Amino acid sequence: MSPTGTVRLLVVANAVVLTIGSIDAGIGGQWDLFVLFVISLVISLVLLVRVESRRPAIPIRRDLVAWLRDRASVSGEPLTTVTDRAIATFLERYGVVSDVEEARQ
Repeated sequence: MSPTGTVRLLVVANAVVLTIGSIDAGIGGQWDLFVLFVISLVISLVLLVRVESRRPAIPIRRDLVAWLRDRASVSGEPLTTVTDRAIATFLERYGVVSDVEEARQ
């Protein structure tokens, strides 16, 4: 799952709804429902931390995603490993950005 803005928004909205539900269940004295809401809230917060701590989402063209998936299926490696290697190869071939900026000056 890519940590896009939509995913973050949905997880935060879910956490807000679960917080309100747990407060309402606690005030109403429905302890089994309160525990259910709190457990769900904890799961949502863990998901939010995981979404925020993952590597950043970088949108790329569909044809490149298809190529990366094909390469990953051929090599049997995870998609992220193939993507990392492709970017590292690009970096080796073309250098870092600071080298390009120094060459322009």
